[in-house]
Amino acid sequence: MAGVGITIQADGESLIVQALERFSGLDQTKHQLFEAIGYTVSNNIRRRWMVGEGLEGKWRISGRVARQGGTTLRDTSRLMNSITHNVLPNGVEIGTDVEYAAIHHFGGEIHHEARMRRTYFRQGRDGTVGNRFVRQSRSNFMQETMGKPYKVNMPRRPFLGLTESDENEVMDIIVEHLTHE
Repeated sequence: MAGVGITIQADGESLIVQALERFSGLDQTKHQLFEAIGYTVSNNIRRRWMVGEGLEGKWRISGRVARQGGTTLRDTSRLMNSITHNVLPNGVEIGTDVEYAAIHHFGGEIHHEARMRRTYFRQGRDGTVGNRFVRQSRSNFMQETMGKPYKVNMPRRPFLGLTESDENEVMDIIVEHLTHE
């Protein structure tokens, strides 16, 4: 995954794996176990996301939500819907391949360089230019101006990881998997 993700890895030295390998047939059913864990954790992340909640509680309201309404980190829901899991030989990884996931998860500054901007106006018959912006299609006067550089401070809104209830649910899945073999 190219975006951001977490990996739940169980190597041979892990106490959990050592305990699990005591049970016969674990190697044949390990894939099913990791599939169930990945499915559950990714669904829990999406469920928290729908109510605007991350690993550290409720997310701070974004500027877009304050201006336009909606839910934080859900303009198109692309990021939320991209949360998926991959089963590995000894674990499962949960994450997303959306490039902007890391800036939302970890926070940081986004620097925008100075650039040329085109501003469109409507020019009257007497040659005066109005002071209201119009769409390009309605404009008969265009002015280019140099925009200033600016930065946007993105607050961290961690969404990938396990909460205490996720950990308990994963343990329940492991216990159920081992007792129903």
